[in-house]
Amino acid sequence: MKTTRRWTLSAGLVLVSAFTGLGQTAKADSSETSLALTIHVYNYAGVPSKTVAEAEEVATEIFRKAGVETQWAETALAAKDEANSADHSGLTLTHIQLSILPRVMSDHDGAPNDTMGLAPGNGPDRKMAYIFYSNVEARFWRLLRQQGGARLYRPVSMANILGHAIAHEIGHLLLNQQVHSAHGIMRGEWGFADFRDMTEGTFLFTPQQTEFLQADVRRRNTQQETIKVAALESPIPAR
Repeated sequence: MKTTRRWTLSAGLVLVSAFTGLGQTAKADSSETSLALTIHVYNYAGVPSKTVAEAEEVATEIFRKAGVETQWAETALAAKDEANSADHSGLTLTHIQLSILPRVMSDHDGAPNDTMGLAPGNGPDRKMAYIFYSNVEARFWRLLRQQGGARLYRPVSMANILGHAIAHEIGHLLLNQQVHSAHGIMRGEWGFADFRDMTEGTFLFTPQQTEFLQADVRRRNTQQETIKVAALESPIPAR
């Protein structure tokens, strides 16, 4: 598998850690580093690259508004690769594996028809999330049939829904919870008003969730740095 890395950035947005460029203090530099994640995308569903890139931009902005920076790593898949057999053993706590599955895979895994994604397991250090693309498509087309007239300021795109679904599932990992909230992007059921908020860029993590997100990303980075330092300081065995 071949991986291509790129930063998805947008102008005019400011991180909670307040990047200032030149003259940055050591403390601020540490804060910048501790609020970053790398997300490895496995596009098993063969979603058009333009749609994936636009969805990543949507998710990037959602996380940036929560004070977390994201780097996206696109992984080219070999024909024999399967979602449950991809090598993720080398992923650190700051690296998330996101698999976008086609219908045949989601049906095989028993995904409900109304579920757009899944973040399986329990515990604070989970690193894998799934998107069921056929269900994202179905949600998009249902919405398209509903949004006639001037009910939405602008139409919701497939990439917009996909980007919010991605942010939602990764949110489950970082918030370390499977339950849904009553408000914001972590709601379990998305209604027409939520899709309207998507088009306006206001379907986001709540302030409390933002605090938890930042704390967990910082914890993951700090723990990873500790592991790196320990590895560097460990004695080299004599030959």
